[in-house]
Amino acid sequence: MKGSLEAIRFLTILPVGRGVGQPDATMLPWFPAVGLLIGGLWMGFDHVISRDLPLTLRAALDVMFLVVITGGLHLDGLADTADGLFSHRGRDETMRIMQDSRTGTWGVLALLAVLGLKVVALYEILFKGDAQLLILIPIYGRMAMLMGIVVLPYGRGEEGIGHLLFQSGRKAGVLAPGVLLLGLGTIILLDGAGSWTANGVFVGTVALILLRYRSLLGCVTGDMLGALGETVETVILIVLAGC
Repeated sequence: MKGSLEAIRFLTILPVGRGVGQPDATMLPWFPAVGLLIGGLWMGFDHVISRDLPLTLRAALDVMFLVVITGGLHLDGLADTADGLFSHRGRDETMRIMQDSRTGTWGVLALLAVLGLKVVALYEILFKGDAQLLILIPIYGRMAMLMGIVVLPYGRGEEGIGHLLFQSGRKAGVLAPGVLLLGLGTIILLDGAGSWTANGVFVGTVALILLRYRSLLGCVTGDMLGALGETVETVILIVLAGC
């Protein structure tokens, strides 16, 4: 249970795990389960506000709920990663830019694009009466982060808390719970074609982003994992809106 409480506390703002120590690799198998928890809370929040609000406002508030419950952690990583990777500088300078707490033009544009696309895609999903699909989105996002940890080395040595997740955690076995959750979830909530499409796009998107990370920097950081998760969530929302 120690890893589960650490994962919840690390990935959300939920007040659990008082007295739990530093995050480490024991939390990694719990990432998809925390995604399921976030998805369940997200779906519950949408159900509460669905009675009195028009779809446009409902979709916007749903996206804001997702931002709040995660503490904006992954959006911060998205902005920093966009500033660094789109600076077209060398590896060392890119890493330095990503570590800068200030948000530049590319970071702002990335935030606007992701949040805007999420609202629009979510509107389409809600319009079709498919609010139950919200439970899948955070699982995909956390599974993507987990795949990044397994596939690429950490790029900042022992700086920050990110390196703690990579110590003894880069084993493919930690992916098994997430594969099971996504497999069952898509079978239950999507038809055959929709399940194959969503999972195929998920694997392809993660592979393309990680290949890009490898070619540019040869590693991954906490910010880059957050950017990966946010991008995957957005892409899957768009796919589900079109299913």
